[in-house]
Amino acid sequence: METLLKDFRLAVRMLRKNPGFTAIAVITLALGIAVNATMFSLVSGFLLRRPPGRQPERVAVVSSVDPNGNFLPDANPVSAPNYLAWRDANHVFTDLAAAEYRTVTLAVQNQPEATRAAAVSPNYFSVLGVSAEFGRTFTEGEDQPGHNHVLILGHELWERRFGSDPAIVGRTVRLNREDWDVVGVMPANFKLLGFIPQLWIPLELKAADQTGAARKNRSLYLFGRLRPGVTVEQARAEMATLARRAGNEFPETEKGWGTAVRTLPDFLIYTFGIRSGLAVVMTVVGFVLLIACANVAGLLLARAAGRRKELAIRISLGAGRMRIVRQLLTEGSVIALLGGGIGLLLSYWGIHFVRINLNFVDVIRDVPIELDWNVLWFVLVISVLSAALCGMGPALNAARTDVNTSLKDESRASSTGKSQGRLRMVMVTGEIALALFLLVGTGLLIQGIAAIHSQNLGFQPQHLLTAGVTLDEAQYQGSTKQSAFVQEMIRHARQIPGVEGVAVASDLPVTGAGSVTLRIKGQAELPANERRSALDFVVTPEFFRVAGIPLLRGRTFSELDNSMAPRVVVVNQEFVRRNLHDQDPLGKQIALDVPGASTEWSEVVGVVGNVKSYSEETRDDPEVYETFQQRPVASMSLMLLATGDPNSLTADLRAAVKQVDPELPLARLMSMPALIEIQKAGNPFFTRILGTFAALALILAAIGIYGLMAYSVRQRTHEIGIRMALGARSPDVLRMILWQGAKMAAIGGIVGLVLALPLPKVFDAIFYGLHVREPGLYFIVPLAMLVVALVASYVPALRAARVDPMNALREN
Repeated sequence: METLLKDFRLAVRMLRKNPGFTAIAVITLALGIAVNATMFSLVSGFLLRRPPGRQPERVAVVSSVDPNGNFLPDANPVSAPNYLAWRDANHVFTDLAAAEYRTVTLAVQNQPEATRAAAVSPNYFSVLGVSAEFGRTFTEGEDQPGHNHVLILGHELWERRFGSDPAIVGRTVRLNREDWDVVGVMPANFKLLGFIPQLWIPLELKAADQTGAARKNRSLYLFGRLRPGVTVEQARAEMATLARRAGNEFPETEKGWGTAVRTLPDFLIYTFGIRSGLAVVMTVVGFVLLIACANVAGLLLARAAGRRKELAIRISLGAGRMRIVRQLLTEGSVIALLGGGIGLLLSYWGIHFVRINLNFVDVIRDVPIELDWNVLWFVLVISVLSAALCGMGPALNAARTDVNTSLKDESRASSTGKSQGRLRMVMVTGEIALALFLLVGTGLLIQGIAAIHSQNLGFQPQHLLTAGVTLDEAQYQGSTKQSAFVQEMIRHARQIPGVEGVAVASDLPVTGAGSVTLRIKGQAELPANERRSALDFVVTPEFFRVAGIPLLRGRTFSELDNSMAPRVVVVNQEFVRRNLHDQDPLGKQIALDVPGASTEWSEVVGVVGNVKSYSEETRDDPEVYETFQQRPVASMSLMLLATGDPNSLTADLRAAVKQVDPELPLARLMSMPALIEIQKAGNPFFTRILGTFAALALILAAIGIYGLMAYSVRQRTHEIGIRMALGARSPDVLRMILWQGAKMAAIGGIVGLVLALPLPKVFDAIFYGLHVREPGLYFIVPLAMLVVALVASYVPALRAARVDPMNALREN
């Protein structure tokens, strides 16, 4: 320990003697560590934070596996009949709970509000191992009729709407036009990533939820606590057996469907879909840190070369070579720790910047992104690794110092440091390769995101005002009441000044509609697990005109397509291409397997243009449109086509809906462009972050090239003087130095291009729906890197070209 302290004090003294060198090295490392710490705060917030509750790793989530293989096919909810059967038949869980997420209407002081809610089985909170902050959770039997009008408030809703009043427990509130008793308030930390309701109510399963038809309605998320000694693999095996049993007993609805079992932390991260993005970002910043370490290692190597005579004297006086290695490693460690401290300070502001830019949607806003203990430990670890990466090469190289040569004639030794030169050249070439790899990868991702932003969505979002409406069963039970409400709401909305058209749809365009399987009359009957599928929309007749979706063939809906008329549907162009092989679709009969609805044959009466499934994806999916009059739904979205700014109609729309139903709230009231921007809000931030890191990598690589060239010129001053004394001209010297920089850029560029060739396929596999195709980047980026290398080499080359031969020979 005493020796280490001496090494540390000596390292501090040596660094203080060279404040310029120390400042450059520390700042370079600080930048690399800061970007890593900032991005790791996202990893800590999203991936490393334990879910609330007792032993969350012993809680498993059971989900359905869709045989059709749609997005996240193994994370689908489960039907109520399967839940009830598996709850009683399994031997791997001490208890199995269910949750269904829905929208309810909460009225406080006669002000209705659309609220996110979770209907859960009474054992839900005990399975997760959480307790209420005030009051209690649900008890056995509170999911039965007559006992189920109890609710539990979320902490944020309790603070916002009830003034943090602990006396709210035991009071009555209005929920879906009925009185409900508040029995508890959950603590503020009870948040499951991506599943954050504002209140909880008991899950009531009626007789209709236990029929064969209910098997089509997969809406329950299952949570089970593993029995002591039972592993996740054992739970997977048993649930797979139960799924096969269901497939054999109910082949029409269950054939081909499987089960997936994940621990609660794994399931939340998997369904949130951020792991791949964070992996890419952390890889990028890791490469930035490697480039920074290579630069600092180059500085240390140059400094060690300048100290050869000092090191030779110390070795000749008895210092062991390992002692020299340890001393130089200590100097690298001091630089790394100083860089880590400054990087940690910079990351504090960086994390604040990230938190502000990720504040665009509730599910992300609720994730704590902060400078926590995980980030502090991460900074300590990468600082130590940086010390090793920066100091090991120069230290080992310095330990091989030739004592006799260094003591005899330092001037000749200064020109013979070929090993140091080769090592520095290898490091700088590696920097160029990594920088080029990052630039190509970043360019591909930015190009893919730009293609998403500039693509034709298939409809006209301008001048559209949208709002979500959910009809409660207490007032609107049955299709007749739902249809009557929609007609009355449309009538009042049309009377608003500045409204050109009004439509209602089960799902807004580009926001992700539900998928249904289907059959086509005249085609071979396929097994249930191999049936074709399409996105299903239920719309009113004016929907296509209001949304600006072009009609390609046939007709759209009319008021005559009511419940008494033959069933009709409209399909999109992709449906015709994929399912009808471009045959004439008009007059074709299809049957949709809609959960909770009878299966009937419907005639295709029209074909419309393709509309993107999501605004942040480039793919087209088959789509089927049903008319609202023939299949009303309780959850819908209202669309108003305005003649001017749609935001100016918000107050009038609220008033119009209030005239129809004073207790019905509007959710997500915003213009369609604003809704699309919210969906894409993460993309500009992601693009800016990647672009910033790639630019930083390029700057660090340029600094590395400049440093190597400047050091090479300084070390070769004597050689250059001899060349010029023997007749070499200044342009010859200039070309020689520039050629050296161009050669490094070429070698590094070739290595970087080889590494970057598989990136398009890698990104296609990682990012669902993102197609990156920009071959021009593989020519533009290497050319840009060559230009940067030549520019970075030009100043040292110019200095070499201006060397005075007499002065160079006299000084050496």
